[in-house]
Amino acid sequence: MGETGEVVCRRCGQRRTGLTQAPLPGKWGPLILAETCATCWHEWVEEQTRLINHEHLLPAEAAHRQVLYQKMAAFLNLDA
Repeated sequence: MGETGEVVCRRCGQRRTGLTQAPLPGKWGPLILAETCATCWHEWVEEQTRLINHEHLLPAEAAHRQVLYQKMAAFLNLDA
């Protein structure tokens, strides 16, 4: 695990504690690590669970993952 630092979060706009490591592989991981606070990431994880359950998404399917990535980017105010 890496060292936890502060980030200026793109979602809440505040300087807060960031994540200790990238939460996802690929292009999203470093972006989330650099621009999302731990609090907003945990809020996204809860929202993602609701989306998976309510919209019957299957993260193992590529098309459903793309939907989740799009919703994640919007929720966290990240540029893809």
